[in-house]
Amino acid sequence: MNQEIVKRAGEVIASKANYVGGGMEGHCVLALTDEHGYPTASTLTIAKADGINWLTFCTSTDSTKAMRIQNCNRAGVCIASSEYNITLVGTIEILTDINTKKDMWFEPMKEMWSSPDDPSFCVLRFNTERYNLYFADDETAATGVLEGVKQGTMLKVTPGLAFKGQCNQALDLYKRAFGATVLTKLLYSDANPKDMQYKSEEKDFVYYGEIVIGDRLITIGDDSGGVLNEKIGGISSATSLLVEFANVDELNAAYGLISDGATILTPMCNTSYCTGYVSLVDKFGIHWDLMSGYTG
Repeated sequence: MNQEIVKRAGEVIASKANYVGGGMEGHCVLALTDEHGYPTASTLTIAKADGINWLTFCTSTDSTKAMRIQNCNRAGVCIASSEYNITLVGTIEILTDINTKKDMWFEPMKEMWSSPDDPSFCVLRFNTERYNLYFADDETAATGVLEGVKQGTMLKVTPGLAFKGQCNQALDLYKRAFGATVLTKLLYSDANPKDMQYKSEEKDFVYYGEIVIGDRLITIGDDSGGVLNEKIGGISSATSLLVEFANVDELNAAYGLISDGATILTPMCNTSYCTGYVSLVDKFGIHWDLMSGYTG
């Protein structure tokens, strides 16, 4: 039964695409996440689709939608009327290769872009992972995960800043200078004793924090123990890249490769907030924090 309803939903989506209708009747709602972590919704016209498997939309490279996708690639799509409701969730990517842009091009786009070669023209491709479908005429419904979809494997990479006991002062400066928004701030005194031992005068140091400057999420914290300075020295160690993996196996596979010739700052371990963690500086001098199963 599910496959019949999925096929029916795909036919509805196909009938809304510009290649079929040639007009603006193919509107659907695209849900993304803004720079502050809140859901946002935009109304877009479907350019092309393959059933419910994927849908494409056309926009500008400097659009708000494109910038939000660069920060978070999770998305949702809803196509609804009094007769049906088609809700899909998955991931979305920005495509700028000329072959894809030519494939998605149709004449009315000349009102917005000069040609498929226009550098400001790009394609958004939404890839479905899960679906929720309903048709009012016979009250049929279906929910499920698309076959062959491997979820939870998209890496999340976040830049990080480490301070030597001055994180709070830096936060104050960044709020005034850049309008930084603090999403999370945990002090040493908030940390699980299993994960952190500190001196009494360090209780107000920042253990872990997240801020947003512009459209970019950045992690922050204090390295009061001097691990960075002791092992590799220099101010350059104050910046790092945090990579989050879906599970320990993926973390171990990456660690096995990048640890060759690296300086290990924090050996592989598990904590109260993740199933695996290791910190290192690779042989090229880049500081990486690798984590799996984050539950913070």
